Amino acid sequence: MASTADTQEMEARIIDAVFELMKDTDVPNIKVIDVVRQAHVSKSTFYRYFESVDAVVKRFEDQLLENMGEINEVALKARFSDAELDPTPTMVCRMEIMQQNRDKIVALNGPHGDPTFTHKATVFMHEHFRRRLQMLPCSEETWDLYLSFALAGHNNLIQYWLEEKPEVEPRVIATALNRFFYAPFFLEGGSARHQPTPLHFEGK
Repeated sequence: MASTADTQEMEARIIDAVFELMKDTDVPNIKVIDVVRQAHVSKSTFYRYFESVDAVVKRFEDQLLENMGEINEVALKARFSDAELDPTPTMVCRMEIMQQNRDKIVALNGPHGDPTFTHKATVFMHEHFRRRLQMLPCSEETWDLYLSFALAGHNNLIQYWLEEKPEVEPRVIATALNRFFYAPFFLEGGSARHQPTPLHFEGK
């Protein structure tokens, strides 16, 4: 029976192989035979761990979001200092995970990747920030609008970083996200001063 370490190593080899092939091939067109050749494993080994190539992609997505979720649980307890806008350790940790998985995330968002991933990740972060914003006195409608704006900018900044400027340190990106989008709304003791003015819309 394979050890946990052996299983993780084998799964990682197969995942790496799929994402290497994804650079040039749409996921539905990637064949298991190509994956096992790239990963240097047998076909039976592949099916011992995964049902299909699509399952490999989904496994990575789930693992990535699960890691982020664990960080988010810690982040929900954090507060920013009113004297500075430095990122919290959890924000830096998120960016480090992004950098470590840069090639795979770029592939997921690329022309041969999974078009549902960006939506899945956006919904995931939207839920996290909704939980965070519940701590502040503001209408739900206002926060929904704010989140739509902030997460769009967040996603574009991350994508630009990973694709065009991967040499930039994770802390620099975390600082930019914090100062551009998040910190003014989460400053300790500053929610009343920094909260957005409620918005009102006139419908027909």
